[in-house]
Amino acid sequence: MDGASQPIFTQAIDPAESQTETTRSPVAAPVVTVAAPAAAPPPVPFVPETTPGLANATSQLAAAHIQADGAAPASSEPPIASSSAPLEPGQAVFHPFPEQDPAGLPLTGFASIPSRAAVLPNAQPYTRPGRYSPPQVQLGKGLSRDPPQRRFVNDHELKASLTNGNSELARLPGVVHEDEVKTLSVDDLKKMGLGRLPSGFCYSARMTLHAPLPRTVDSNDPHPEQPARITGIFNKLLNGGLTSRMVRVQVREALREEVMLVHSEGHWDRVRATGFQTIEYLETCKEFFERLSLYVNPDSAFCARLSCGGVIEMARAVAEGQIRNGFAIVRPPGHHAEPEEAMGFCFFNNAAVVAKWLRTVYGARPGQPLQRDVNGKEIKMERILILDWDVHHGNGTQRAFEDDKDILYISLHRHGNGFYPGGDYGALESAGSGPGRGFSVNIPFMNEGMGDADYLYAFQQIVMPIAYEFAPDLVIVSAGYDAAKGDELGKMLVSPDGYAHMTHMLSALAGGKLLLALEGGYNVNSIAESAYACVKVIVGDELPAMPSLGSASLAATNTVADVKRFQAQHWKSMGCAVESDAELTKAGKIESLSDILKAHRVYHLFHEYGLFNVELSSPGLEEAFHDQLLVSEDVYDAEVLLVFMHDLGSMKAAYTAATLDTDLERTQLLDTSCEVLDWAMEDHAFGVIDVNFLSHLATVKGQGVDPSRDRAKEKELALHVWDNIVGMSAAQHVILFGSGAGCHALMDIIRNRPAVTDRVRACISILGLEPPPELDAASGVRPWYKQQSLVLLPSTHPLHEDARRAGKHQKKFGNIYRATAEDESRPTHLLHASMPKVKEFVATKIPQDALDRRPAASSTSAGSEGDAGSAGEGAKPAPVGVEANGTAAEAAAAGDGVAPAVTALSTSDNGGDVVMNGAGNA
Repeated sequence: MDGASQPIFTQAIDPAESQTETTRSPVAAPVVTVAAPAAAPPPVPFVPETTPGLANATSQLAAAHIQADGAAPASSEPPIASSSAPLEPGQAVFHPFPEQDPAGLPLTGFASIPSRAAVLPNAQPYTRPGRYSPPQVQLGKGLSRDPPQRRFVNDHELKASLTNGNSELARLPGVVHEDEVKTLSVDDLKKMGLGRLPSGFCYSARMTLHAPLPRTVDSNDPHPEQPARITGIFNKLLNGGLTSRMVRVQVREALREEVMLVHSEGHWDRVRATGFQTIEYLETCKEFFERLSLYVNPDSAFCARLSCGGVIEMARAVAEGQIRNGFAIVRPPGHHAEPEEAMGFCFFNNAAVVAKWLRTVYGARPGQPLQRDVNGKEIKMERILILDWDVHHGNGTQRAFEDDKDILYISLHRHGNGFYPGGDYGALESAGSGPGRGFSVNIPFMNEGMGDADYLYAFQQIVMPIAYEFAPDLVIVSAGYDAAKGDELGKMLVSPDGYAHMTHMLSALAGGKLLLALEGGYNVNSIAESAYACVKVIVGDELPAMPSLGSASLAATNTVADVKRFQAQHWKSMGCAVESDAELTKAGKIESLSDILKAHRVYHLFHEYGLFNVELSSPGLEEAFHDQLLVSEDVYDAEVLLVFMHDLGSMKAAYTAATLDTDLERTQLLDTSCEVLDWAMEDHAFGVIDVNFLSHLATVKGQGVDPSRDRAKEKELALHVWDNIVGMSAAQHVILFGSGAGCHALMDIIRNRPAVTDRVRACISILGLEPPPELDAASGVRPWYKQQSLVLLPSTHPLHEDARRAGKHQKKFGNIYRATAEDESRPTHLLHASMPKVKEFVATKIPQDALDRRPAASSTSAGSEGDAGSAGEGAKPAPVGVEANGTAAEAAAAGDGVAPAVTALSTSDNGGDVVMNGAGNA
């Protein structure tokens, strides 16, 4: 601010003098003469603070004082004190006055107030104010220690007080008039275009009556199906304030006719009959019910009817427009219950009954109009989507709609390795039958430890594209939370935020008509947190932000790719136009890629390592594994024999998504098995048996993949190799080396051939994220296997995280090590990264003199000259003890790069012949 607008602090001016001075004319630049200190200063005309000339006048007054004292002229201004306020534009500088130190620096701003007071017409010494002290207040005289009580009244109470003669009500102490706030109902908001239908929920404490009988409780069961499952969810929603924002739908018992839409009358009667049994009798049936993974008490049938009826009422409220979506907090669950059987804690299949009920009640009837909802819109319930994200396959739900094309069933679950409910039902090939073929979509994760990235990837790649193509009228979620992180039974890692995002994606279908019905989940805290996250989404709260998830795991992406490839024949949204064999045959000759790759491997390993192809005497094995068993020429004479069982490798292909045509020029084969052969044959004089399993391709020509049949064939081949080649070899030290699918074949030998303990010095297994093969205690070789084994797993394998059971893992799976510190889960890449560890391990198991042996130069160098030169360039000598037949020898001499075909003597202990061929058969 400028000098004219700063406040002036002085003593009070005499009113008479002030009145006289206000009538005088202002003086622009008065000249002031400083007299003796005792004399009063001459009067100075009063200048109002708003006068523009005030700054100039005060400047001249200051200059006069300085000149009188003999100081420097005003034009040479001294520096400003650092404690002073900065000068504003147009502000004059005040210099020290007589009562101050002449040598001091000029002051500006508020620091100049005492100096300015000294030059005013009524100049008085400046007195600084004293320290502030609050006034002494005596309570009780006009003040109260306690405030008065408040009372809020509205217009109705005020009008009533006037009628009663209390007209002074509004003036009483503590009475506050509360203005009336108009509240708008949901109907009013909807008419204004501002509202939306509320969400709903159903819950009944009566369903907690279903509980295990005291004598049937297993104290070792970490996750029983207990009443706390629904009370925990309900209390979480209640304390979180979500139930107050939702409509509560009443729970009722399901009727016999409703349940029989899916289940048989006999099933209804059997479940109902349990309610008429005594507790003592039901306790005697413990073993029977445990075989079905059930427990029963006299109230179980009643709770099952409540659970099914509650979901029906929720679906009715959604279909008729009373609620937008809903969450059914019910138990017992239902998705395992089959039409004729109760199992897996389930009695009636809630989701299946509701889907049938909706189509029965609201489905179109010939000659009759569709029913209408509360808003007058037609209710259309022709196509229902059931999405099952429970960690177990909903076998009962899929069986209920096996041949139904109007009910689409999609399930994400763990599968294989005996995981409940077990069997092949629920594999990706389980796609329905008859008219319903393709309307069952199974996404079977083969490994545990799947998390948010894996589930959301499956949603984006499969669930949502197929759901949009199907265009359902209502979506039912079999909302089991046993895939949640913290559930020891499911051993998955889905977070509450992951469930929220899956719910959000499903909310975009069917105009938002979404119904979540509780299924499994046995960690009460995990299911409560997960359910809370889902309900927050359906009531309209903001979707939680998730951190960077990274990429989905290799196991998940492989599963998704397999499902897309299989479902492409049923759904266009899968983006794969696969031509049938009949269509391809019309265009030309069909060659199996597996046959081409096997022929290449036979040719390559013969010319690079001198390995010979073996024709198997068993027709079934030869059909399944032709060109997949190769041996070195010293297989019967080597002191150290390596039995290497592995996958083919990894094909890096580029293709067009529309036609699946592979870009052959950019497709490459990554084969790390050659690194093992280099170590065994070039660094050491090991004999080699190379078994290539081609685990990802059909093993029997013209037949689809059958996991149970193929595993049996792999076991048969492994035992055949041991009996007919290893068993007849003179090797004193045998190394069993498995990679990928070969690890299971390696374990088949150890389980079924006790003689392995005599000559096998090392058992090496390199796997991905799949569980390693388990060695049964009945085999009797667990202590030996623990000493001789090296099991290399990725750093992210779930077994590494389960440190509490490390001792049990060592007994069942052998010595488990982290294959690499990197996040790598591909066996092909792990094989390369793990070779230093493998070499170090083998060096501790094989005698040093056997390791120090070096192969002859002619036995490993392709295209060697000398004795093999007459057979043509690149030809290999016949194995020791094997006589070459004339036809093969003549063929070898006729051209370059052709291996001689040789026939071995019979070495089979069961009378079979082993025939060894070179690359000529390729």
